Amino acid sequence: MARSLAPRTRRGAVGASTALKVLIGAVALSTLGACSSASGGGSSSVGSSASSQPGNSGTSPASSPAADSYVLQSEQLLEKAHEAAVTGLSFGTVSANEIVPWKASEMPTPTAPPSKPLTVNVVYGIPVGYAPYAAHLIRAIGTKLGWTVNIFPASAPTQQAELAAMQQAELGKPNAIISIVVPATWVGPALASAKTAGIDTVDIHQDSTDGNGYDGLIPSAEGVQKALLAAWAVAKTNGKANTMLVEAPGFSDVNVAAAQSYLQPCSGCTTIVQQFNPAVFTDPIQEQSSASSAMSAHNSVNYMIWPSGGLPLTPALDGIAASPDTGAQLLVDDASAENVQLLKEGKLPMVMEGPGALLVLEAIDDVNRMEQGKPALAEDSLRIPISYWTQSQAPAPNFSAITQAQLEANDWLSPFEGAWHVQLKSVILGVAS
Repeated sequence: MARSLAPRTRRGAVGASTALKVLIGAVALSTLGACSSASGGGSSSVGSSASSQPGNSGTSPASSPAADSYVLQSEQLLEKAHEAAVTGLSFGTVSANEIVPWKASEMPTPTAPPSKPLTVNVVYGIPVGYAPYAAHLIRAIGTKLGWTVNIFPASAPTQQAELAAMQQAELGKPNAIISIVVPATWVGPALASAKTAGIDTVDIHQDSTDGNGYDGLIPSAEGVQKALLAAWAVAKTNGKANTMLVEAPGFSDVNVAAAQSYLQPCSGCTTIVQQFNPAVFTDPIQEQSSASSAMSAHNSVNYMIWPSGGLPLTPALDGIAASPDTGAQLLVDDASAENVQLLKEGKLPMVMEGPGALLVLEAIDDVNRMEQGKPALAEDSLRIPISYWTQSQAPAPNFSAITQAQLEANDWLSPFEGAWHVQLKSVILGVAS
């Protein structure tokens, strides 16, 4: 009974309109992997989504009115996301009835910048992808606001290096530090000393499941994104999805549990939770081997949901291709240059996406708030527009083109331009990496 999804119609931007997470968790993967004592690629558990009985063979029961209703719900959620965008709580698992059409009017109202000039230091550890892009974007926007912005890239994506970078960023006693995918558990001493020194701290892409210590946190609505990936599996299999959810222990912020929660009521679905050792995600050979082994052990899988679209994907696709021919496809969120290129090549069926540039704007707005004595926004209060692209809608594989496509669909920029009294579209679209 599955209906075909309507083509996405883009809405024109209103007014002066305007990617482990994009690389979520990848900061910590190599070090955690080195600390892991497990020798294999991972472990898995299998269960029927509706009954949660282990050892389910994957044989789906006959369709029922309840099953048909769940398929219809999944299709409708996807249609809403595809037509424009949907949203929900930016932190935590989000139920289907909490995923609603996105409206700019329901975003938190941005705060006018303080009158005093600010010095803001930026720290990141991942040397490629979203992290350096976000750092460059903070500098471009901050300069427009009259800030002095200094960037402190860590020498390696390791705990020791990122702690050192955070400590170096504190030496100049800036007004604030914005970090990008730097877990609080890694840099606790630096966060404590920053608080003592009166330096505000904000992290982009992390949430409180990664530890406490930041004054502000800007998550990327992983709960909404993962639920929609699960809805795709339900809708495209007419309620008979056999889905493998890949997770890395210690990275709850990518919220694989949200996909598992969405699949739970699907009476005809089977869900396999597959744990890979963290080192798998930073070693192409291990990643390909682990994906191939997992698929060979569960050769009835329709879809594999990856922790984050910002993690390396090509080795996983090679591993799926090397396993017995199941026709399984990889589902990813967090649009990045790599996954958009793979989408354009037809190697992914879709990419779930929310504006990475918007996360930067919200982090800057948190600094504005705190520098005027106001609290940072609660981590569940952001309303990120979440949609997805199929092959025909894929933009060019760079952050400038990705952001432009997101702005053409939904105007999330105008509220910031109005509150800050600056034109930002050309600034944002001028940063491609």
